[in-house]
Amino acid sequence: MSVYLIPLQSALLLFPFLAAMITLPYIIIQYRKYGSILPIRVLIVYSFIFYLLCAYFLVLLPLPPMEEVASYTKPIVQLIPFASLKEFTMNSSLIWNDPATYLTALNEPSLYLIIFNILLTVPFGVYLRYYFQCSWKKTLLFTFLLTLSFECLQLSALFGYYPRPYRLFDVDDLITNTLGGMLGYAITPVFAHFLVSRSRMDEKAYDRGRSVSPLRRALAFFFDNLIILLTTAIITALILILRDEFLLTSPAIRICLLYLAVVFLYLFILPILMHGRTLGKAAVKIKLVSMDGHPPHWYQYLLHFMILYGLILPAPFYIFHCVLAFLTQSAAAHHWMYGGAVLILAVLYMVTMYQCILSLFDKDAIPWYDRFLPIKNQSGIQGLKKEVTGSDTASLTEDDTSTATS
Repeated sequence: MSVYLIPLQSALLLFPFLAAMITLPYIIIQYRKYGSILPIRVLIVYSFIFYLLCAYFLVLLPLPPMEEVASYTKPIVQLIPFASLKEFTMNSSLIWNDPATYLTALNEPSLYLIIFNILLTVPFGVYLRYYFQCSWKKTLLFTFLLTLSFECLQLSALFGYYPRPYRLFDVDDLITNTLGGMLGYAITPVFAHFLVSRSRMDEKAYDRGRSVSPLRRALAFFFDNLIILLTTAIITALILILRDEFLLTSPAIRICLLYLAVVFLYLFILPILMHGRTLGKAAVKIKLVSMDGHPPHWYQYLLHFMILYGLILPAPFYIFHCVLAFLTQSAAAHHWMYGGAVLILAVLYMVTMYQCILSLFDKDAIPWYDRFLPIKNQSGIQGLKKEVTGSDTASLTEDDTSTATS
């Protein structure tokens, strides 16, 4: 049995990295669909990836030396059904009417390999029925395809890495593995009785997704600013490549003007055309609406991006230049003007940043500029509506778009 511990130990070492890479796209898709991610859902998906990782390692590892494989002369394919069972009955010490021989028979490799092949895919059948909601026909098909992939990997000599297959392509493995998947399908209700049902998970995820969480607002803000900065950088690079004189005089000011032009097009024109959505907001399924739930007026979009991107975010830049002007100007009137501007901008910036940080932890804490306009973020996630049947099941139905305030 120590041979089988090596693949498990390898899987435990590689799991955090491989599982993260494989699971992350699924989590992103699920987050976009539901607007939230439940820890139990992530745990189930991670455990499923871990199981598959262990299963493939168990059928492929340990890898024998290349010279040893090259010297093999044994067959590479066994296509006679139930040959392993026949071999066991012929060579085993098991006597069906003598219980004393049962324990001895369990220690024979021919039997525990059959049992291992059955148990290998039992979790696969459980996952397919419990989480992926597969019928028995789909479970049968997917389990067969999984075990066929095991055998084909072995037959391919690990994609040609070895001069010949180092393990036997056995039709009995296809039968026993498929049987294991169907056994897992059959016993799933026993495990499901102690676990949260898939419909309840979906319902809870949709309920969370109908409110605009701080994470969704933060992701939309990050995506939008990333797009704005990349667009500005690409346009600036094209201008430099074309050697246009636009950036030759006062390049810092010209780049700032170019940045503001991109902001104007992206945060004013685009939301009008996309009914309150930017690309970042569309990615997480939220949009800007008036407090009454209707699309904002054009001037609300204009004021929203002017206050945020024309005043608040560039405030440190304004403060820096006001301080420079304060230090270089000798007139007392200028000192009062620049000093007052620094004080006002600093207070405004700190208050706004405090409100924005607070809104990340409290969805009811809305920054002052959103209250001033007034506009809000609205979720585009459609929820679950329970059927009035007295049962605990829920069906996916289209619901009215939520008007939860960000």
